[in-house]
Amino acid sequence: MMSVASAVDPLRVANRVAGEVVFDWKIHTFDGSPARLSCGLPLAVDSRFDPQKNADVLIVIAGFDSDIHANKAALAQISKSAARYACVGGVEAGAWLLARAGLLTGRAATTHWEDLEDFAQKHPEINVIPDRYVIDGKFFTTGGASPTIDFMLHLLRSRRGVALAMEVASTFIYDEAHQPTDAQSIVALGHLHTVEPRIIDALKIMESHIDEPLSVARIAQALNMSVRSLENLFRAVMKVSPGQYYRALRLSTARRMVIDTKLSAQEIAVRTGFNSLSAFSRSFKSSFGVSPLQARMAKLTGVET
Repeated sequence: MMSVASAVDPLRVANRVAGEVVFDWKIHTFDGSPARLSCGLPLAVDSRFDPQKNADVLIVIAGFDSDIHANKAALAQISKSAARYACVGGVEAGAWLLARAGLLTGRAATTHWEDLEDFAQKHPEINVIPDRYVIDGKFFTTGGASPTIDFMLHLLRSRRGVALAMEVASTFIYDEAHQPTDAQSIVALGHLHTVEPRIIDALKIMESHIDEPLSVARIAQALNMSVRSLENLFRAVMKVSPGQYYRALRLSTARRMVIDTKLSAQEIAVRTGFNSLSAFSRSFKSSFGVSPLQARMAKLTGVET
């Protein structure tokens, strides 16, 4: 829902600010039926997608299980229609559909940070980079809802000027604090940038070493701090020790993989830095109250854990 709103609402506000219809849009699905959003709400659509229609921009928005919802026929429609648009983009998992349709071969692209590693592994023909959004020729890809707003404001600037884009951003009370080339962060760092930049640096080190965890001593050394100073800093700002935070970060990453991917427990354990499957399973159950298998089965059956 956030990704759809991030793509559409800046256009609505642009029309309101301009006092005229500057942008017009239609929402389509492959079968013409309402789209069931990840939160469960249905999204009304204008009509079935017609690959023969011409327009200026085509934005493909997708979320979880896009491989199930977009079959070969749907991918063929995307591929066939791309030539009819001056600009073609994929929002979040929409990048996967563009890739599967063969439209990103030899190009740079991004997707949501949770899927970057898998995206790169499954599509070696694409230069996958962790930027918030990527433009390569007439194709663009975004990492999620917030980066999509960034891109839409870029689109407004390029089509209608800086002033309109600024007014739209102000309407949303949205500060464009990021460059498109800023890497997507696993943790939303927010006001920590101004509160304690050393915490930011420590978190970035942890994020980049999920699969091969560093010791707290190594992290402190990288920051030119003593272990004691780093421990005290974390407890003052984050209310936990750096070791506790690091372990929670790895386990939350593991839980996302358990629930949202088909990776085996062994592969998830490796990707989140556990030296054995048994150690991973014990830590997972200790944190979440269920085993990895139970968490996955609960997701499949619709029962919350």
